[in-house]
Amino acid sequence: MAKVFSFTSVLRKNMLDKEKPDMYYALTKSSGEIDIDEMAERIQRSSTVNWADVLCVLPALQTEMIESFKKAEIVRLGGLGSFYVTLRSSGALIPKDVKEGLIKGARVRFRPGMEIKNVLKTLEYSKYKPENSDGDKNNGDKNDPEKPDGTPNPNPGDDDGETPDPAA
Repeated sequence: MAKVFSFTSVLRKNMLDKEKPDMYYALTKSSGEIDIDEMAERIQRSSTVNWADVLCVLPALQTEMIESFKKAEIVRLGGLGSFYVTLRSSGALIPKDVKEGLIKGARVRFRPGMEIKNVLKTLEYSKYKPENSDGDKNNGDKNDPEKPDGTPNPNPGDDDGETPDPAA
């Protein structure tokens, strides 16, 4: 069974060439969210482990991942995938000028395992249509929790303004 994945559109500037016009890009549209209690409930239903045990293990996993990140270790979780830390920094013209002061911050990245990658290949896509759609051509969604006023968020899902790769 194919998974239908909703998307909307967002207007973004081309940060590589500011002379080029702004373009619209596809943006994922969440169908909801799941908290740790619901995740524990789902895991309980599909295994022999009870809810309380699952609820104890998931926070312990988080604690151990944090300790691993502090040591610059990659956390590999079998077929699930791996988590690792990357740095954001300003650039320098020569290697010896790259110093701690240029580092703006760190973030955790996830590299999915093969099963997750394969599922992503089977997704089918459908343009999101809000229930109260009135034919708005720019598809601004007033029900979108990311931008309640319906205006496109220039950097959705990311706090540092990364622009999508136009070649992708």
